[in-house]
This record gives sequence, structure tokens and C-alpha cells, in this order.
Amino acid sequence: MDIHKPKAAHSWSEFLIEIGTIVCGILIALAGEQIVESFHWRHEVEAEREALRDEARDNLSAVAYRQAETPCIDRRLAELEEGFRRQAQGAPLAFRQPFTRPPIWVASTGTWDIAVSGQALGHMSHKEKLAFSDAYDAYKAFARLRNDEDMVWRRLALINHREMLGPGDWVELHQAWGEAVGTNDRMKSLLTYIKGSAAMGQSPKPIAGADLADLKAFCTSLF
Repeated sequence: MDIHKPKAAHSWSEFLIEIGTIVCGILIALAGEQIVESFHWRHEVEAEREALRDEARDNLSAVAYRQAETPCIDRRLAELEEGFRRQAQGAPLAFRQPFTRPPIWVASTGTWDIAVSGQALGHMSHKEKLAFSDAYDAYKAFARLRNDEDMVWRRLALINHREMLGPGDWVELHQAWGEAVGTNDRMKSLLTYIKGSAAMGQSPKPIAGADLADLKAFCTSLF
């Protein structure tokens, strides 16, 4: 096998041509690598963006479900207030059915938590990252408040065992009712904010099936 040794440049012009050829080759290789990387991150960012929007849509569905419950929760709290008034007067509560708490459509932020630990967010514009961050802060606040609300309504369910309740239990129920009223007021403000400023261009899914049935069952009057 013949091995061709590189020829030495015989003049400065040949030397510069060889150097130029090498430099051009390196620049072309670097440019190609940057183009490939740019396409890669464009794909990664778009996939991340779609995943975040999908989760935002699910959270908006949870928000819309809670908003649909609001008039029923207002009425249920008013019915409880009337029940407490009757109990204080020594009259029967006269509830026609057991007390139930609002059904929950759960919100989640797992996709955002994964995105924060990854690199795709770093390739989004500052404005887009800030919009996602603000929206997901609101979703997390909604999830926390929804959980607090559920806990206080679980305490109110003690009223289903009123034949076993003592004076201290009724005081606890009155306190839980006051907390439920306050939580409901805070929730109304948060729902308005999310629908107006944290929708991320998404629309909630329609309420149907078992979720709709649970909502209708809860909205039935106690009296």
C-alpha cells in the first residue's frame, strides 16, 4: 500500500491556502453542529410547550368544574347556616338527605415540575417562561386551596351524626362552617384570576359522564 505523505508548502500563498482550507472545514463542521443542535432544541421546546399546554388545559378543566360548583356551594353553606339556626332554637334540622361535600376534579403540576428540572425551558423566551411560571403558580395555589376546602368540608360532614353530637361538637361545626365560607370567598377570587390571566390560551374540557353526575348529585338541596 502506498502512503502519501503530506507535501510541504513551497510558498506562503500555498501555506495560507492550506490553512484557509482547514479553517473553512472547521467552521463548516461547527456550523453544521449548531444547525443540528438548533433543530434538536426547537423540537424539544415544542414538545415541552405542548405538554405544558395539555396540563394547563387539564387544570383549567378542574377550575371550570369548581366554578360550576360555586352556586351549589353557596346554597349548601346557606342551608347549613339555616340548619344551625334551627338547632340553636331546639328545632329539628329537617334535612331530607345526608350532607355531602363538593366532588373534586384534581389539578396537577407534574409536567411543570419535570420541565423546571430539564433544559428545554432555558431555550424559551423570557416572556414565555414567565407566562408559564405565573400560570403554574396559580394552579398550585388552586390545588392547595382546593385541598384545604376539602378538609374543612370533611369536618362539616360530622353533621350527619347529629344525634351523637354534644355542645362542643356544634361549636366545632360552627367554626368549620365559618372556615368554609372564607375558603369559598378566596376560591372565587382565585378562579376569576386563573380564567382571566392563567389560561395559557387553553379551553377547559366539557363536564360529562360521572363528573357531571357527581355535580348534579351535590347540587341537590338539603331541604
